[in-house]
Amino acid sequence: MRYLFVVTLLVQALFVTQSYAKAKPLELVVAEPYLEMRSGPGRGFPVFYVVGRGETLVVLFSRTDWYKVRAPRGQEGWARREELAKTLFASGEPAPIPPYPDFTNHRWELGAGYGVYNRQNLITAYTDLALTQSLDAEFVLQQALGTIDNRYVATIGLRHTFVPEWKWASPTVGLGTGYQTITDKIPPKPLETRNQLGYVSIGARGFITKRFMWRLDWRSYVIFTKQNANKEPEEWKFGLAVFY
Repeated sequence: MRYLFVVTLLVQALFVTQSYAKAKPLELVVAEPYLEMRSGPGRGFPVFYVVGRGETLVVLFSRTDWYKVRAPRGQEGWARREELAKTLFASGEPAPIPPYPDFTNHRWELGAGYGVYNRQNLITAYTDLALTQSLDAEFVLQQALGTIDNRYVATIGLRHTFVPEWKWASPTVGLGTGYQTITDKIPPKPLETRNQLGYVSIGARGFITKRFMWRLDWRSYVIFTKQNANKEPEEWKFGLAVFY
């Protein structure tokens, strides 16, 4: 019984030690001249305390791109991710905090949407490949449903997000090229059924959850024809996407 009692105490002590190690908060050293602490997780909250260079702070938990921290004298407040990412371990190694929120670190994005292309109802599907934090390669397939003809548009291009760390909304711009194919529904048949095109776009995107987002885009096309004048249709669309 005595040995069983000792083993039980050792097992309990082991589990308590492991639990404490897992729950131990992250301690970081301020490397910049100072680090601002705000009363809440947002720029609208006032700065109430400043941690100086060389001082140690404790990271408690995070909320989007804001972190709850504790200063050496016990004050607790919120610090921006981009400022906290500049801190160090006591050993001098960089802090394990990426400069961008987790939701910006995705590789692929798949989405679909609805809009208007040259006064025709538009159905669209797309996939994006992230090249950097702010630059994506985009491939889009679309079908414009008209009363006289249907248009099928395939494009490939680049899309730049100006401030990828903004969660709720961030402006975007893009440019690319592609082709459109026209199939007639009512005679006569169009003079040209296939054309190359180019486009520029502006828009915005925002995150609804960690894996779900919305997008709004406007495009201006130039359709290259064999006739005397090129066509310049416009397009509006709203879509939803998932990413991973």
